Amino acid sequence: SRRQGTSSSIFGIESLDMVDMTVGVIAELGSLEAISLEREQELIQLALSKHPELLILGRHYAHDAQKFLVMSASIGAMGSTVEALPDAIVIGSGLAGLAATLNILDRGGTVMVLEKEHLVGGNSNKASSGINGCCPQNNTYNDSVEAFRNDTVRSAGKVADLDLIETLVTNSGKAVLWLQERANVDLSLLAQLGGHSHKRTHRPSNGMAGAEIIYQMQKAVRAYEKTGKVKILVDTKVTGLITEDDRVVGVTCESTIDGSVQELRADNVILATGGFASDRSTGSYLDQNRPELMAFPATAGAFSTGDGITLATTLGAATRDMEKVQIHPTGWVDPKDPKNPTKILAAELMRGVGGMLINDDGKRFCNELGTRAYVTDKMLQHNTKFAKTGKWDIKDEVPTFNLVLSSSAAADGKKHVDLYTHKGLLTKVEGLDALASKMKVDKSTLQSTLLSYQKSAQAGKDEFGKVSFRGAPAQDLSTEIFYVGKVTPVLHYCMGGIKIDNEGHVLREDGTRIEGLHAAGEVTGGVHGDNRLGGNSLLECTVFGTIVGQRIPVKK
Repeated sequence: SRRQGTSSSIFGIESLDMVDMTVGVIAELGSLEAISLEREQELIQLALSKHPELLILGRHYAHDAQKFLVMSASIGAMGSTVEALPDAIVIGSGLAGLAATLNILDRGGTVMVLEKEHLVGGNSNKASSGINGCCPQNNTYNDSVEAFRNDTVRSAGKVADLDLIETLVTNSGKAVLWLQERANVDLSLLAQLGGHSHKRTHRPSNGMAGAEIIYQMQKAVRAYEKTGKVKILVDTKVTGLITEDDRVVGVTCESTIDGSVQELRADNVILATGGFASDRSTGSYLDQNRPELMAFPATAGAFSTGDGITLATTLGAATRDMEKVQIHPTGWVDPKDPKNPTKILAAELMRGVGGMLINDDGKRFCNELGTRAYVTDKMLQHNTKFAKTGKWDIKDEVPTFNLVLSSSAAADGKKHVDLYTHKGLLTKVEGLDALASKMKVDKSTLQSTLLSYQKSAQAGKDEFGKVSFRGAPAQDLSTEIFYVGKVTPVLHYCMGGIKIDNEGHVLREDGTRIEGLHAAGEVTGGVHGDNRLGGNSLLECTVFGTIVGQRIPVKK
């Protein structure tokens, strides 16, 4: 066991010196041929990932290589339970990467996870609406795999890939149950999101879906760290894939902290690096495929730059649907920083519980529960040029709208509403007068809009085809409590990416596999077609991450 006084320095100012000393003594043993090349590679990897016990030995035995050799014999793969080369290197630590990793570990395999950010979780951490599953709720809501398939195909449009969609929906029930049972994720609440014909989107009773799932998944993965079966290297950017005899056998990577470069080898490499929606540089994938969207804000973290696509295409991987970039209709406009290009997502759930979209004239203009593409189109049609041509002019300002929740809708989405209110994105007001004042719209027009909505709720249908009116405003508008915030369309998800088959093999243009290379999650293309349904991204990550993780050979 470690001494408390010593371990603190490992993560403090002496850290790099200790790494340097340890690498030095390992290199000396290698040059003396006292250890094999594989053992040298393994010890170097352990040192660079700041393995605490190894660094302590390095500090105390740096000048006595033979004693270091004896003392370090039980550390790491070759001295204990782990193979020198991991069964897989996983690039990216969002849900797709963690799902692949945990499945390999549970099968007795070994994994090295590489993450270019300082924290694990990626954009999965931000996912807020939930994960679709059909039908772990035992058909309580008359849902069926067929209905889920139909909704997904309808949303995917003309480029729907029926094989990938079939894989997604038929594995959805198992995926939700696996997260609940294996990773202990609370997914006890169920909602119906836009574009869905039934309630099938699962979320936690306490907190946001993505953050809860990532917290529990990384906890399950990290439980293997003490056995040496998994190593997680953060601040590590992969810069290339290593091939031998037409097979991927490892990666080159560099530290984002000190720029140091290393090669890491494994029997298989899994790309789980996410999309490209935040790279607005000249020549970026966004610029190449959808230049008119370069001025739109985005919800993805700044790290979403298409790294995995570049790694794969350099080896001849095919891409598909790269022009299919999803615009989510509702990103919050922070009144304190309205021009910030990165927006917090106003979750689909906000409309699912009854949120109304109202324009600056005080009028509704769409079925709030329509697909993301439909709602976004209705928003952008407020621009006269877009209404005529269907094309966005990059020089035009992206429009903003009001998202209004009644007291009952806010109670239904309380966790989200509390968070958004705390962040200053939603404002609580009492009565119609205060609401009209806050929105800066004509009171009589707004009153007419809300009264019409109440009548439609009673009738069960409105002029936009809406048939579900959960969370309609209370009869007395003068005393009703409202929550209101500004939203705007935002770049949210890249449907396009690397071409894969339904087992997650990366494919070339001619359909052949790039051996040793696999992919899952937003880095891939084809699963969602023209337009992704809300709740299907966390599902895609879980389903395809699991499929890849179950398929990778492990050394017993």
